[in-house]
Amino acid sequence: MFVLTDQYFVDTYYNTPSIDLSRSKTEKYIVKTQKNYKRYSLQPDGISPRGIPGHGEGLVGVDSDEHDEEAHITEDLELRTIMVDKRMSKMTKIEEEAVPPAIFGPQDYKILLIGWGSTYPLIEEAVEIIGKEDLAFLHFSQVFPLHRQTKSIIDKAEQVIIIENNATSQLGRLLKLHADVNIDSKILKYSGLSFSVEEIVKNIRKRIH
Repeated sequence: MFVLTDQYFVDTYYNTPSIDLSRSKTEKYIVKTQKNYKRYSLQPDGISPRGIPGHGEGLVGVDSDEHDEEAHITEDLELRTIMVDKRMSKMTKIEEEAVPPAIFGPQDYKILLIGWGSTYPLIEEAVEIIGKEDLAFLHFSQVFPLHRQTKSIIDKAEQVIIIENNATSQLGRLLKLHADVNIDSKILKYSGLSFSVEEIVKNIRKRIH
């Protein structure tokens, strides 16, 4: 599992509230291996039982190159295709547990701001300052895979504005590629500094209609 975040959080950890781990659910998926254990065994959902050395009777082999079910390197083209399909099929389970974006503001919005990561408190405050009854903010705490409701949530808006601390609108491109969402306007900052609330408010007021 990989948890990615933006550098702003890393640089400001001293005033970022600690994560409350008491609400998190710890799930263990390690199995006690049998003698015939296969680390990369083919399964309907693509997820092979995970064993670790010394826990059970089985031999636990791993390999970063293409491999068969027992972790032996292979150049078998048919098996290569099967193993790739196996790995790709895991996405179905991942998508089922995708975190939905959170909406701040009215549910009957006409103007929708989109942000992710450390822009959250800034955009949230900007929405409060502007105070339009038809203005809402959609925040993504997980940007991939996108939640299945992403497109329907965004398509409700008449005007969509995305706010990102990068030069290429990375989330905007992801939304277009994987949800076929069109962004009407982009507020981007890539000077090396984070946004201020004031500049977000100023830029939003320039764009809303």
